Formats: sequence, structure tokens, C-alpha cells
Amino acid sequence: MHLFGTKTVTLDESERQTILLALAHLAVERPGWLMMLERTALKLDRVLDGKPAMFMQFYVLRRNRVSNSLPDDPTEESFKKALGVG
Repeated sequence: MHLFGTKTVTLDESERQTILLALAHLAVERPGWLMMLERTALKLDRVLDGKPAMFMQFYVLRRNRVSNSLPDDPTEESFKKALGVG
């Protein structure tokens, strides 16, 4: 018995971009997941130099936003505040 199988999903453009944005935000918040999230984004995105193009743009924007809002010596609390969580 297979609980999960291959599924075909139809997305409109806004849904596709929303998923890429969510994956990029997750990649910033969980840096160890970047490689896996990039591989997932490759299935939804245009590939440029072997990377998912829009995903990488969203990733860089989010990473810059978070890094610009962190103090020089970030704490767990300041990191959460920069991410807008907790």
C-alpha cells in the first residue's frame, strides 16, 4: 500500500510564485535546508546557471532584509525579531 504517490498539480502563476517565495523564506530561516529547497524550486522555476532564478531572487531579497535588520552581535531574540516570528 502506497500512502504517497506521484501527483500532478496545476498551479497558476501567482500560486507558483507564492510557493517559490515561501521556499525562499524557509531557506533563510533554516539555512541547512537551502540545498533541498533549491532542488524543489528547480521543479517550479526557470533555471539560470543551474539555479532556480526567481527562487534565488526571493532568497537574496529575504536574506538581505534579515541581515540588514540584525545587530552586529545577534542573539536568538534579535534574530526572531528580524524574521518577524515569535
